[in-house]
Amino acid sequence: MSGNTHGDRKLSNPAVNEITTPNETASIPSSDADASAPAHGAPGREDAAGGASMRRRLLRWYYGLKYRVFRRERRPRDGRRGLIVLQIDALAYAELRRAIELGYCPTITKMVRAEGYILRRWFCGLPSATPYCQAGIFHGENDGIPAFRFYDKASRFVVTCNSPRGVQYIRDRIHTPGALAGGSSYVNLLDGDAQTVAFTVATRRRMSVYRRLGGTRMALLVALHPIRAAIIVLYSVLEWLREEWERTVGELARRRTHSEGLFPFIRIVSNVVVRELQTMAILLDIYLGVPVIYSTYMQYDELGHHFGPASWQALRDLRRTDSRIRSIRRMIRSAAGRDFDLVILSDHGMAPSASYRVLYGEPLGSTIQRILDGDAARRGRVSLSTHTSESPTSEYGGVAPSLFETLAEQTPPRRRALRRGLRRLGTWLRRHYGVRELILPEKYRVDDRHDVVVTYSSSLALVYFADTAARLEYAAIAGDRRRAQLYAELLSHPGIGLIGTLDGDAVRVESAKGHARIRDGVLRDTTGDNPLEPYGTEPLLARAVERLVRQTNAGDLVLFGAYDGYEIVCFDDQVGAHGSAGGNQLRPFLIAPRSLGLESATLEDARDLHGALMTKYATPTS
Repeated sequence: MSGNTHGDRKLSNPAVNEITTPNETASIPSSDADASAPAHGAPGREDAAGGASMRRRLLRWYYGLKYRVFRRERRPRDGRRGLIVLQIDALAYAELRRAIELGYCPTITKMVRAEGYILRRWFCGLPSATPYCQAGIFHGENDGIPAFRFYDKASRFVVTCNSPRGVQYIRDRIHTPGALAGGSSYVNLLDGDAQTVAFTVATRRRMSVYRRLGGTRMALLVALHPIRAAIIVLYSVLEWLREEWERTVGELARRRTHSEGLFPFIRIVSNVVVRELQTMAILLDIYLGVPVIYSTYMQYDELGHHFGPASWQALRDLRRTDSRIRSIRRMIRSAAGRDFDLVILSDHGMAPSASYRVLYGEPLGSTIQRILDGDAARRGRVSLSTHTSESPTSEYGGVAPSLFETLAEQTPPRRRALRRGLRRLGTWLRRHYGVRELILPEKYRVDDRHDVVVTYSSSLALVYFADTAARLEYAAIAGDRRRAQLYAELLSHPGIGLIGTLDGDAVRVESAKGHARIRDGVLRDTTGDNPLEPYGTEPLLARAVERLVRQTNAGDLVLFGAYDGYEIVCFDDQVGAHGSAGGNQLRPFLIAPRSLGLESATLEDARDLHGALMTKYATPTS
């Protein structure tokens, strides 16, 4: 190992991140069993090698027969090594170390302990969210993505990455070529210019939902795996029973704070169906010799948000992902269409969180509306408004009318009264409640006149004064009585830990205890306490905060949830949060072969991985 590794230090307290520099690597101590492998030339080794060679030939014959229908997709051997990147969404370096110590990741442990793979943490930048990080990894370009949800003042459109339209908005504004050209993208937000996609939200070329889900290719894969398809059905039932049991236990222990909404169904789809289908697609691509494959295992992220990043539910589920990694490694060894390098990483981390709504009895949008209403009442004026939007361009606003319109169309024409009733019910639901309020907590607030827009992205929130098209600086906010009052009351609110604004040639960051300016990545002109101190004091953080506030489409006010050193306030109803800074949100992990030289690479933003890793495997252009 290099000089900055931990050597044989034991993982006595994996919950505490012992690393002091962002580029430090670590080794997992090897056991005596690992050191007892037979030496070269030992008796019986030649027989074992011969047996392994025979097994590989049989497996190649088997897969050649099984995947015969895909033979036209097989890539010629061109002497170039391929790359497989498996992203475990939101898994922080510290939580991976915890999972390794608890025995949840035997395959990953073997890779690091016995096979010489490096394990290190890196700094992902702000916002600590998948769209920002994947755009950086795939394209080396992630400007204009200030959060998972944000507002475009020019088009008066709330961009939310839960929605295909929102992710496509981001994809259409990326112009740098993607590193997945000629390869495959599975379960990603962006396609990276991949040739083959499945469960990928936004693509360079317009395609139907059927094709984005894998199309006929994925249907053929399922048909070729009838036993695995039956297992998917069985595991789905077991996952539903597990969710019902955990929900009941949580309710009895009074640990659940809000409605489950769609989560039980999302859990079955992501933890069972999608994980199995993406693994089948990766195995096929390995056999075909696809040059670059990038796939996201999103299950830890879903469970971490719901139960907490260190919860046994989230960590235990890593065992299933680890098992799929073992299957992928087995295929690489036995029937790969080319030599592959395998890299496993996370795009960002996660921190334990407490719901703002639960702590303070209302969502952030209601707090802002109440402040504005109070200020207006004091002055006898009409306030700026932030009511919940049921606009058809909202995150889920089109779901209800579409559902009831479809039911109405399927109703026989002779039943006119029923058809009219279904349409009226859909209109009524959207007007009075909005389907998203029935199935999911509030994600943003906006009114028809677009006076104020508030978007929530877990522990990060953006506030826009949308009655003006221009981005407002601190002086403009402080010089307007209504805006200054809102700023002051948010600053003193216990749920808000930091407010960032543009301030001339610098970025102003302020907490209830002090303020400072950041220019060129350096914290300057500090008055009172350092406002960044609760979130970290390293120069990397100051540079990341400055870049976040300067992002195109960032809010006029950039809010971080208050952080107490362990738990961060989350503006969504989540038990685990990411999006801002604090805890392990900015500290994901990276596992790679030592030959790639990534243990010493400078990785201070997701963009850095594009140059340090992805471009090395890019398909040559003529």
